[in-house]
Amino acid sequence: MSHLCAPSLQKCVLCVGCTEIAYISNVEQFPARGARLRCQNAFMQRTGRTSNVCTALRLLGARVELFGVLSRLGAFRFVVDDLRRRDIDFGHCSWTEESPSCSSIIRERATGTSTVLRCGKPFPHVTAKEFAQLDLSLYGWVHFEARHVRETVLMMRRVQDHNNGRAEQERIVVSLLVYDCLEDNLDLLSLCDFVVFGRLLALQVGWSSAHNACEQLNSALRTPRSIHTRRPCIICPWGSQGAVCMDARGNFYELPAYKPQKIVDRMGDGECFTAGFIYATFVRRRQLPDAVDFANLVASHKIASVGFDAIARLRISPKKLLPVPVADSEVSSEEEQLSHEQRLCRKYLNRPIQLQQLAGADAQSGTEAEPEPEPESEPMSEQAVEAAWERLSRTAY
Repeated sequence: MSHLCAPSLQKCVLCVGCTEIAYISNVEQFPARGARLRCQNAFMQRTGRTSNVCTALRLLGARVELFGVLSRLGAFRFVVDDLRRRDIDFGHCSWTEESPSCSSIIRERATGTSTVLRCGKPFPHVTAKEFAQLDLSLYGWVHFEARHVRETVLMMRRVQDHNNGRAEQERIVVSLLVYDCLEDNLDLLSLCDFVVFGRLLALQVGWSSAHNACEQLNSALRTPRSIHTRRPCIICPWGSQGAVCMDARGNFYELPAYKPQKIVDRMGDGECFTAGFIYATFVRRRQLPDAVDFANLVASHKIASVGFDAIARLRISPKKLLPVPVADSEVSSEEEQLSHEQRLCRKYLNRPIQLQQLAGADAQSGTEAEPEPEPESEPMSEQAVEAAWERLSRTAY
């Protein structure tokens, strides 16, 4: 199979952060003060911003690894079991005898809103020394939470050292989620490629819109724009108003939100937005505005159902995340030397697919066939490729 048909995601997404426990109670209506109310159901769930990003990325189909600290206590064994069940790698995590941070969540079914009581108990965080033991050549993207600034700075600088002297396509992309303590985390902004800035924090510091938040963050960078150095792209989701992003050159893009049929569960929509952006940018190689638009779609789809599992059933348009088709008149001299099948791979596909296998009648067998040399048969038409892609999207999403 041609290298143009090879997967865009050859490496893993590494998410550095924490995993927490949530005790969730579902009620029809939030209880009045002093009232006694029987909940519809209650359960424990693995949560935490980084942990949720891992879950959403895996459901979208990306390879992902969680790098954090896990508890050995038997009462929290279900956290490890859930990571295994979802095929999220945690082989490099550190372990502790302490219990993780927890939250109590009361979810009101009538409105889809949740009341969260967070436990501020301190819990160990991975260190730069532990991060230095990782083989960074295994990863293509590293996502950080803006916490423990000193250790995070050292980890980001190690990624920069790894990237020095490497070609653009071999560099590790770094993203950062900022959700608290802006002043303490300003030094992290210039060390990453993408910054996702939370709406609640923007309102806390007095920024009234996503556009204003992007401008203020841009002006907060230590290095002025007159000095031509690498600057991060800034993404600011703003709930039902969509999201605004600013690229490294200072260009703004406003992407409207997708309106769900019904709001059922808002918990984790921000993490789903982040995961959707990483997936669209890294796995599908989309440009900044298209990736943010897809992130809006994933977040909207999540709040229409309880939990995260519905993300795996997200119907993605075959054309929404595909590389922009190149007109026949714009075909370069290099592309003129490619076979018809190779051109179709470049034009339509950006994932590991055996084209002839998808077009064949045995696509429903469910088994993976061994790669075969390029056949001598007639090349596939564009209509056949689109039909094969549509069939794949129905089974994968």
